[in-house]
Amino acid sequence: MSDTLFPEVERYIEEVGMLNKLKGHQAQLYRILGQGRTRSKELDLPPAVIERKMELVAFKPLQEPEIPTPVKSEIEEVRKNLESELARLKKAEEQKKLANQVLRQLQGINCGIKDNRFFAGRLILSSEKGGKEWTWSLTPYYPIIANIPPDPAYIANAFVSAEKVLQDIILPPEIFETKLHLAWQLARHFTIGEKVLIIDVARMYKVAGQPDRFWNAPKKGTFVDMVDAAFIANLINWLKHPGGKAFSFAQATLHQAHGRNAKAFYLPVNVEGTQTRPVIFMEKK
Repeated sequence: MSDTLFPEVERYIEEVGMLNKLKGHQAQLYRILGQGRTRSKELDLPPAVIERKMELVAFKPLQEPEIPTPVKSEIEEVRKNLESELARLKKAEEQKKLANQVLRQLQGINCGIKDNRFFAGRLILSSEKGGKEWTWSLTPYYPIIANIPPDPAYIANAFVSAEKVLQDIILPPEIFETKLHLAWQLARHFTIGEKVLIIDVARMYKVAGQPDRFWNAPKKGTFVDMVDAAFIANLINWLKHPGGKAFSFAQATLHQAHGRNAKAFYLPVNVEGTQTRPVIFMEKK
């Protein structure tokens, strides 16, 4: 068992055999106990302290009338502490402070603030849900690793993991170009009208971008579930390549980018990805 964070609760869980009795709640119980993994899928780390607190106060089986008073009192104390912590994290200055703590840990990486956004190398650091969760993304729109707890060490570790994800998903430009043409053809096939939306090309890339083993034996077992940012990561890399001129991108209008049914795709206009331009259609030259 991990370091004891909730003595009364953890003792009670063990004494009544809650892990065996509530098999449908094991994931939550393990996180309360500090076991298992953090909610961020790409991080192979135990749950952060704040995640354990959030799981505990939300865990309904520990709110039943028969729960012993010492356990209830401990949970109530954790609730008050958590509410105070979450209220603090909602403040912009606290989020800025936390982000700066993270950037200071990333030795040897070009980090800073640009266009009111935090960046490290080619990734953008953003907070979500009032500072409760953090995300490393390509531009502010395409997450690489999300649902990171508001803990500087976890966010810094997530940066390293995000870089590894990028290394795995970025293909050599000439290979990506072949898959890009296939994705465009698939999107064109299902398009009503003459113009192909770039978001449809991105959607079709999840099929067109499959490895050779899938095309040699197309079935569920050989299909690779790609991260959403796989298309934009490869597109950015390919556009820097001499061959990256086979398509043109039509600028999105204000309505196309921000209307109720907006379908724009955002391309970076600077190295850090803090500035973007909305594009709508992708056409073969």
